[in-house]
Amino acid sequence: MKLKPTLIVALFLIISGLSYTTFLLQSANSRLEGQLETALGYRQQLQEQSELNIRHRLDFESQLESLEEDLLTSSSQLISLSNELAEAKLQANPDYEALLAQARREVITANDRLVERGRSSGGFSVFSDPVSTRKMAEDRVAEQYLTYFETLALTPTEMDSMYEAFVDFSDERYQMLGQLIAGNLTADQAANIFGPNALVDNLKDNLTSEQAAELGAYDLMMNRDAFRQVYTGIFGQVGDAISGQIQDYVMDVVIDELFSEENNYGALVADNGSMTSAYIDKLDSFDRARERLEPNLTVEQLSQFDRFAESQFG
Repeated sequence: MKLKPTLIVALFLIISGLSYTTFLLQSANSRLEGQLETALGYRQQLQEQSELNIRHRLDFESQLESLEEDLLTSSSQLISLSNELAEAKLQANPDYEALLAQARREVITANDRLVERGRSSGGFSVFSDPVSTRKMAEDRVAEQYLTYFETLALTPTEMDSMYEAFVDFSDERYQMLGQLIAGNLTADQAANIFGPNALVDNLKDNLTSEQAAELGAYDLMMNRDAFRQVYTGIFGQVGDAISGQIQDYVMDVVIDELFSEENNYGALVADNGSMTSAYIDKLDSFDRARERLEPNLTVEQLSQFDRFAESQFG
């Protein structure tokens, strides 16, 4: 049976069309494979960068913790010397001038040692790197304040403006933290950036009075919750006499005193811009907590609390 010429032509066209379609599909598949490979490459790069950022952040937090321990030790030494000086002065001690000279020498030595350790370990370098401080500020604002932003019913433009204002202030705090630890800030500068009302005071131009009050309450709540989690973990490491509801009660009292007005709401410096004053206020807050807890705890439980308090001050 012979095929008609028109049928042959139709079959040829169909076969040609199928071949062309197959070619197009193969080309599209090759492009998709290339795009997939590129996407996987980007994903791998992002994952590696994320892991690197996490390592850098953990290293930074470790360095900061070490610096804070040194700072607390230095502050404790200053308090001890201040007490000796006060007692000597009250008693008209003839060695008062000698003690004063000793205090000055030890203050200088302690401060120089702290600054030198920060420089040698690279602890201060991260604060002088604008890229690092900006990234830390963005992470902090995203983690801690986005929920607050959502309560303000802002437009997208207002949200962006608010976010940038918070990041700018957090960035400034990180950059100034190294100078604070090194003792290079005046009392007014320290109080303005790290004092009890620093966050609200620096951002109030972007907020209504009601929003500013809500921000202060929200920030205090977030800080209380964060410290409660950390302290609960530490508390379990110093004994097992306190647990369950008793531990919840102890944490309630500790956090209540730690973030009280008397303790500058847990700020790094006191109203007068002094870290030493803030350190003394923190000591007092633990004393007040112990006084409140003592009638309701057994000897063993109170001993565990004392070990916990000692772990905070060395």
